[in-house]
Amino acid sequence: MIVPFDKYSQIGCAALAALCMGFAMHAGAADAPAKQGQGANADPTKRGTSPRTEGVAQAALADQIARHADRTKDVLAMIAAARLLGQVSPRAVKHEMKTEGGTKPAAGGADASRDTTVAGLLARAKQYAGGRNDLNGVIDEVSKFVAKGREDGPARVVNRIQGGATDVYAISYNGNEPAMAAITGEGLTDLDLFVEDDKGNQICRSTSAVDDEICRWTPRWSGGFRIRVRNIGNTPNEYRLWSN
Repeated sequence: MIVPFDKYSQIGCAALAALCMGFAMHAGAADAPAKQGQGANADPTKRGTSPRTEGVAQAALADQIARHADRTKDVLAMIAAARLLGQVSPRAVKHEMKTEGGTKPAAGGADASRDTTVAGLLARAKQYAGGRNDLNGVIDEVSKFVAKGREDGPARVVNRIQGGATDVYAISYNGNEPAMAAITGEGLTDLDLFVEDDKGNQICRSTSAVDDEICRWTPRWSGGFRIRVRNIGNTPNEYRLWSN
């Protein structure tokens, strides 16, 4: 007998409550923006949110839960992650990017990446569920739910950064609209996140001791920003960059 999807959603959320709370606390714990220079393209009095920035935060949270699920082979956690990610329908994009510094990649190329798309999460949920018909039924229901998709989901970039390197992305944001950039790594090294406006003013920095970071700000006018992802460690680390 297949357990209704809503019931399993509640079970999954209850089982992940402490985990989600920890992620949510970290997401709001980024360093305060550096002291603004005159003319910096950020309004320090506006720290609001919008459906699009909340979509970025939800996608980053889903990615963190999926990473936990892969480490523990937790099928309910993976189902919850797929459902959260499917709700916001991330868009694969290509931003202008350059890399500064860093070590040379090891011979033989990079290791195989985890598939962090919704389809990849659901495929591994099936694997972790094994022959459990009840869980496989829930996974099938989630597949139908996320297939609907949406067109305004968060932008998503996947990249592998070498030890000691800094990836610099050029991204434009609209004036007077909440902006967000977040990164989620593989837990291999410490990654830090910095945001600068097109004049070089530092708008935000998030420098905790892990590789999950988030920055929020509100531009005063529409313009370009530089998003810097810095690998503090000595080994490569794959990460996802999320933005609205």
